[in-house]
Formats: sequence, structure tokens, C-alpha cells
Amino acid sequence: MTTAPGTPAHAQASFAKAAPINRPVYLIHGVQWDGGTDCEASWQNAKAALRREGFRGPLITWGYYRGDRRCSVIYRGDVDTGITELGRRLAWEIYRRHSRHGRPVGLLGHSMGGLIAAAALVGVHKHGGRSRDWPPYLRVTDVVTLSTPFQSVACVADRLQCHDLRGGSPFMRWLASCQNAQGRGGTDWTLVGAYDDNRVVPRSALGTKARHKIVYLRGQRVTHPNVHYIAKGSRWKFRYSHHWGKQVRQTAKGAAPLRVAALALRSKAQ
Repeated sequence: MTTAPGTPAHAQASFAKAAPINRPVYLIHGVQWDGGTDCEASWQNAKAALRREGFRGPLITWGYYRGDRRCSVIYRGDVDTGITELGRRLAWEIYRRHSRHGRPVGLLGHSMGGLIAAAALVGVHKHGGRSRDWPPYLRVTDVVTLSTPFQSVACVADRLQCHDLRGGSPFMRWLASCQNAQGRGGTDWTLVGAYDDNRVVPRSALGTKARHKIVYLRGQRVTHPNVHYIAKGSRWKFRYSHHWGKQVRQTAKGAAPLRVAALALRSKAQ
């Protein structure tokens, strides 16, 4: 990564004019136990942040519940559709629309959406070219996850997605067996968590192999429901590492979560 997302030099209140990027970005929402998300409302701040950072290509909101609405693309599953299957469906969506035509994409996932993004890459790594169930390859340059439970989360509902999210589940073991999965041409991973998130603790949000790890400090109200809405400000306090969790530094002049995400998604364009 040429520029380090969210370091003080990239966290000023005014936004410098960014070079245009035509690469598509997929935005993947988290679990919804009531069976539906308004994709446009959920991702409107993220879209604005990406546009400010120079993204001119398609910003694709990918839904996976029958009750999802105002999404660019919807796979009509439900809370009993397993995360591996959602990853497989996303993988085929990316391959058919972009990868086979030589177009790379970026992925931004909130909460379980980050697990779906990871499952797409892990499934292709494990089965691509060996099983007709999965596409042969994916071109994914960057993945950014916001409060994604890589080390599981407490869940009591008797639904398949809830079972998948629990510690020690077959899905969690399958996912952990292939960390930092790479697409064709390489994939740069950035994980974001927050100490004010009482649903997905930092140990879980940062709990898989990734070059870039960022955690927002306490007292700033960066919570699980709002981390994918916060786009403004230049004095956010966080700890960060661009060395696989080593050489951890801290700043009081950090960027907001969505600008961190936008800068991370630019990495291969610099």
C-alpha cells in the first residue's frame, strides 16, 4: 500500500482532490434478523466518502435477503442461508460481471458482510478451478471490513446464520483455515474495529491475518450500528498497524472510519 489509510498525513478536515478510480466497489451489509436492509440508506455515507476519494466507477450494493430493498443486486436468501453459500453467490456475481472480463473490484463489508466477502475469496482459493460450484478465480484488489466478527460473536437465535457466527462452528473453522485469502493479482486486507463496539470486540474484529489493522479508542461512540455511517472528522483517536498487527502506533489525528475505508480501497490505484 503506497498511502497508509488514516495516518495523520491523510486525515485533514479538507479533502484534497483525488485521482479518479474507475474500479467497481461492492458494499455488503451485515446480518438482519428481521430479514431486510435498505441498502441505499445503509450505504449512502459510504458512497459519498468513496466519491470524495475519487471513485468514479460503479458502487454496487449487494443484498442477500428477500426483504432487502434499494440494492444494486439482490440474491434472495434468508437468515437460514449459510454464510459460505452467500460467499459463493457473491463470488459468482463478481466473476461473471467483472473478473472474467479482466476488471478488478474492491469489497467493503460491515459486520457479517465482511465474513461474506472473506468467504467468497476463501471458497475460490479452496475450490476455484477444481469444482464447478465455484468460479475459477476472482480479481479483488482490496477488502476492507468494519466490525466483522472473525473470531465469532455471541448469538442465540436458532437460525443457520446465527450458528455460523458462533465460536467453533464449522463455518468459523473453515474460514480460519485460509486467512488473508488472495484473489488473482493479489488482495490487500484492512480490518477496522472499535473499543466502543459492544457486539464485536476488537479481538474479533481484528482476529484474522491482514496487513492493515485499525482500532478506534474508547469514548468516541464508534459503535457496531454506526461504524459504517461515520465519514467526517480528522481528529479520531485510534491505534493502527500496517505490518500485520506488529509495530502498532497511535494517533489523535486519524480519519473517520469511512475515509479510512476509502483510502484503503484506493491502495492498488496509487
